[in-house]
Amino acid sequence: MKKIIYTLISLIFLTACSNRSENKLTLYNKSTITAGFDTTITIMGYAEDEETFDAYFQLAHDTFSQYNELFDIYNTYPGINNLMSVNENAGIEPVAVDPLIIDMLKMAKEYTEISPYFNVTYGAVFNIWHDYREEGIELNTKGEPGRVPTLEELKEAEKYTGWDKVVIDDVNNTVYLKEKGVRLDVGALAKGLATELVAQKLETEGLEHGIISGGGNIRTINKKPDGPWKIGVQEPSPEISAPSIDIFSLEESMSVVTSGDYQRTYYGPDNVMYSHLINPKTLFPQNSFRSVTVVMENSALADIFSTSMYMMEFDEANTFIEEYNIKYPEDKLEVFWVMDENEDWYQYDKYDYTMTEGLKPLSHNLNE
Repeated sequence: MKKIIYTLISLIFLTACSNRSENKLTLYNKSTITAGFDTTITIMGYAEDEETFDAYFQLAHDTFSQYNELFDIYNTYPGINNLMSVNENAGIEPVAVDPLIIDMLKMAKEYTEISPYFNVTYGAVFNIWHDYREEGIELNTKGEPGRVPTLEELKEAEKYTGWDKVVIDDVNNTVYLKEKGVRLDVGALAKGLATELVAQKLETEGLEHGIISGGGNIRTINKKPDGPWKIGVQEPSPEISAPSIDIFSLEESMSVVTSGDYQRTYYGPDNVMYSHLINPKTLFPQNSFRSVTVVMENSALADIFSTSMYMMEFDEANTFIEEYNIKYPEDKLEVFWVMDENEDWYQYDKYDYTMTEGLKPLSHNLNE
């Protein structure tokens, strides 16, 4: 599954007025569309000079590119075995891969046991929706409705899912999919993990105050030299200049990741909208909320949980969050929900929203 493309327009506006700090660091920002993950990557950070910042930016660009090649399920690259290589060899033979892929899949397996709505082995199901969505988007441009897969078709694909069909050998660094037709899809983890690893690498190399935006995954490095970063949660709109529903003040390294129904959608029969966010329990797109934003330190976990929280009904999600935060206090999970109408929630223009208690002290709306 692919995440929405969350822009930094509001963040750049809010920080541009503070271009030089007391310790003579200057704020720079730079974007690229050539670092992979089918999105714009933006790096913002304070540095002593532009040359120093450009070195950080190049490191981030090259690292994102490397991870994109490893995690890609649609393309292969000369000289490496990636996740597409693994999928292509399903039912044939184990594939020797980079240790990072092994670590990613072990993490994915662990969090499948924690969240019943996160499962990278559902690639066979997600691929059906990917093909119908691509066709549907094309048909919609011609004024025609897209087609929708049948439940029978999806149930047949579901037979090729499950961790029992995946063999991870962390001694020989191989991955083997036991049956032809089994596919891995790490779309609910790959960008978050890449963003987290890039942030850690930049910090190790000396960047003390910065932000990495990796296609929907915002990861801060500490706070600004003169105060908190201001991160806006945009209203559910495909417009890149859409206003923010709320703005959070972040005083430490944190991740903000949003899943929503307003990017990569198509319209089927009877003008019904189908998003890219597929519930592995129903095998169909989920539509309870317009967007769900997760705020927590680790971007990989925030990526996993933004998808999971989007799939859960509100009461189920709150129970999950409470239990998770008790069990894993070191990785505290906070969530911000947006929907078209809920009379018990806060109102913002034509949308209603609410948030977990831990976000309220950070909220601009509730503390202005």
